[in-house]
Amino acid sequence: MKMAFRPTDCWRWYFDSKYDCLMLEVSDEMLFRSCYPSKMLIPDVFSDFPFSVSDATAYYQFYDSCQSLQLTQAQQIELSINAIIAANFLKPQMPKSWYFVQQPKFFIPKVADIVEVNIQEGGQKVYLLVVEAAKNASLCIIAQPTFVAMNKTFYFAEAIKVMNNRLAPIHHDVVDDMSAITNLKAIS
Repeated sequence: MKMAFRPTDCWRWYFDSKYDCLMLEVSDEMLFRSCYPSKMLIPDVFSDFPFSVSDATAYYQFYDSCQSLQLTQAQQIELSINAIIAANFLKPQMPKSWYFVQQPKFFIPKVADIVEVNIQEGGQKVYLLVVEAAKNASLCIIAQPTFVAMNKTFYFAEAIKVMNNRLAPIHHDVVDDMSAITNLKAIS
């Protein structure tokens, strides 16, 4: 059974100091907690504001892109909401491309592209969702469960800016090597 989960004009963003993160109130019974702490967020997020029409458009764009990944529907929703937050509310970041191998062909992604990178040690493929694309580097979020690179653990939906020379497009086939599951962070 597919879960009906569509943005409405009742959704609202607010900062929760108890959890030290941005929350999305979907209904009286459902809240989504972002994975980004206050130190990563721009000052504009520390008050209540509505989930905008552009947020809804971005939600559908990111959610549609997630369909090519082997994620549960809850993970696709979580990734899409965190992608909106990363694109609109994170402070600027410096690239951290040293974790990944340079690709043989230079690629400039578009927003909402699913891309892959290869870890320096061992060449393992990692899937990312592009949330902000630029000429030289793109802000991405991790579009798969946890992985380790150079003794650093990366988590589902974590933001990382990567030089475009490290990114490669994935095939439009279903990505089938992501079997681990992460939990949707919903609070009731």
